[in-house]
Amino acid sequence: MNREMEKIIMPKDEDALARSQSVKERLDMLKTGTQLYKVRDKGVRGLQLYKRKYWLDMENLLIHFSPHKDPSTTLGCAVTAGSDSYNLKDICEVRDGYQTDIFNKIGDKTKADINKFRKITADTAFSLIFTPESNMHELDLVAEDKQTRDAWVDAIKHLVVTLKSLSHQKEYELYLKKQFRVADGNKSGYLDLQEVKSLCKGLNIEVDREDLKTLFDKANTEKTDPASKEKGEVLDEDEFVTFYYNLMRRPEIDEIFKRYSNQVEDTYKMTPEALLVFLKDEQKEVVTVEQCKDIVKDFETSEEKSSFTKEGFTHFLMFDDWQELLSPISKSSVKAEEMIHPLSHYWIASSHNTYLTGNQLIGESSVDAYITALKQGCRCVELDCHDGDDGEPIIYHGHTFTSKILFKDVVEALKTYAFERSDFPLILSIENHCSIEQQDRMAKHLVTILGDLLYTKGIKGDEKELPSPMYLQRKILVKSKRLSACATGNDNDNQSESDDDEHDNSKKKKTKEISKKLSDIVNYIHAVHFPGFNNDGAFFHMSSFGESKTIKILSDPETARDFVKYNTRQISRIYPGATRQDSSNMSIVEPWVAGCQIVSLNYQTDDLQNHLNRAMFTANRGCGYILKPEFLRDPSLAYSPTSPSGLDRTKFPTLNLSVEILSGQHIPRPQGVEKGEVVDPYVQIQIHGHPDDSNDTENHKGTKIIDNNGFNPTWKEDFTFNIKVPELAFLDLKVKDHSHTGKDQHLGSYAIRVMDMQEGYRRAYLVDYSGKQLKPASLFVKISKRWMK
Repeated sequence: MNREMEKIIMPKDEDALARSQSVKERLDMLKTGTQLYKVRDKGVRGLQLYKRKYWLDMENLLIHFSPHKDPSTTLGCAVTAGSDSYNLKDICEVRDGYQTDIFNKIGDKTKADINKFRKITADTAFSLIFTPESNMHELDLVAEDKQTRDAWVDAIKHLVVTLKSLSHQKEYELYLKKQFRVADGNKSGYLDLQEVKSLCKGLNIEVDREDLKTLFDKANTEKTDPASKEKGEVLDEDEFVTFYYNLMRRPEIDEIFKRYSNQVEDTYKMTPEALLVFLKDEQKEVVTVEQCKDIVKDFETSEEKSSFTKEGFTHFLMFDDWQELLSPISKSSVKAEEMIHPLSHYWIASSHNTYLTGNQLIGESSVDAYITALKQGCRCVELDCHDGDDGEPIIYHGHTFTSKILFKDVVEALKTYAFERSDFPLILSIENHCSIEQQDRMAKHLVTILGDLLYTKGIKGDEKELPSPMYLQRKILVKSKRLSACATGNDNDNQSESDDDEHDNSKKKKTKEISKKLSDIVNYIHAVHFPGFNNDGAFFHMSSFGESKTIKILSDPETARDFVKYNTRQISRIYPGATRQDSSNMSIVEPWVAGCQIVSLNYQTDDLQNHLNRAMFTANRGCGYILKPEFLRDPSLAYSPTSPSGLDRTKFPTLNLSVEILSGQHIPRPQGVEKGEVVDPYVQIQIHGHPDDSNDTENHKGTKIIDNNGFNPTWKEDFTFNIKVPELAFLDLKVKDHSHTGKDQHLGSYAIRVMDMQEGYRRAYLVDYSGKQLKPASLFVKISKRWMK
């Protein structure tokens, strides 16, 4: 185990001593390695088993594996050549037992298959689940015995929690030391000047050789002692980190530091009192001198921790959570006072055809797709239900070649993961294509599996509006058709409401029998065919609108305003058009601007729409509910989702937003490749939101191109945006690589709601469109807001 991780992993308090010793013993065992069986679904060949040795590499935070050399195994496993590894930082969860699609298949196997899988039991099975942005399938493994399984499960769970809790600075230094070990080809534990130069090039750094040598010598503190290292002309790990920090000198931060510091002899120092002034004037933060003293102690790099040196101040702006563009409070806490409005007053994170991991025609259906969506804060998932064999309903995209999964397996997963990310209500949007018998089966599974989590109470006669998310905490609601109040048994549905309506009008004329048992568990999300804006529906009536129908409504200013009024009281669900067989997404902002609550996206698609969706729902602790502004909640207020908005400026002022793009750090190469030309980055700045803003050409701007510098490009360019409807606006920063011969490539992005932005000098970590964080890649910006009534 490397020294850094050992310090982090092992708790210091005496109460945790026994636990820490147990963890250490298991880590030591797993570093040596054990035999495990990997389970894979090979399609027509069925499930196959591969016996391999797996071991932990704590130096590089990897799980290595290599194939078993002897092809004869007791399980008749297929054996493949080669070896590989998994990054511990890509693992988000460890599950024991049968809790994945593959293990569900094994659990459902007939007795004829028992011999083949005789060693696979719930006591020896476990699965590693990877982050959605890693684009990796789960890894299903089987140990020789329960003791070995538990050792892997406990150790990996501990490491996953530990890695998630790392500070930005510790994470950054582990990243640097990993780069050091990669560059140390001969495993000497040192890097010479040529190795450092090669590493810099690999990290997208173009630096003059003389400057490199000067910084190398400055960091090489033991150079004068040849006995301590080979000729003294090399850097060890810690010296390399020092070298790297010196290489990263940030002139734009040095300027800020000097402005708020006092000169003491040859150096400048920022006292806690001066830091207080900086935080108040620039960052618009309210802190005390005592808090500033604590900040200095936490981030100052020198031995004397009574005031900031420029290195300590740089570390503060680089690594303090509070200096990010989105405040840690927004990311980690729910605004309880905003969670008491009716459900119709919120934007709700929603998924379309949640079960699919690929396209709409031949993609895989997966229980894990539901788990992934729920872990991302999704609060409305779709279940496309059809009759299955042996009386068990199945979920898949009807009349296509997508694979099928059991309805009951999905409900089991929902029970486990519904409230892992958020305590607020989960909506099950059921597309019902089942017979009465299998609808009854669905109802039975929902009631027996979900138990008290399922909200089954009826609507009281004196209720006038939907209940609040706070009232429905940790409850699951079913969105489906209901029978009329006077129905005593199963009955026909004469107004079928389905996602297929948009492209097959004949389906609207078909009648569909509805099970009374299923109908009885539908309450506040009663799906009905949209009757038109002239008919006032009940507050609990909810209609779905296809993409083309939504566009048509929003293209007419009169019906667009009607839609806003409808959405103040009732819930609407918007879904992508039927022609999007590739699982692409419709533009998400326009329906939000009209107050549509449930705008369903294909979560499996890496695109701008999912990027903006994450920006919308990152705040409020990622709970999946964001309170809409007052003009989207109060039908008496003048507002139009088309241009012009018609808002009363005394109540809803415009915003003069200043965005200064100061610099970038560690800008990656395209697709994250480690070799190739150094990038020529520039930043595109765009405002998404109300048509008054998104259609304004002045809200689409960009920086100059910086040649050959992905390490620390400096722009220092200021842009001003006059935002008409800031409550609906998003700032989208996109870093691209200028190409002289082809198309400019996307290197990373950052998007945030304008209302969630902190002012001052802020750090924005870049992500790709899958949501994968590209740390330490970031932009350093300055934000100023001025409200204009």
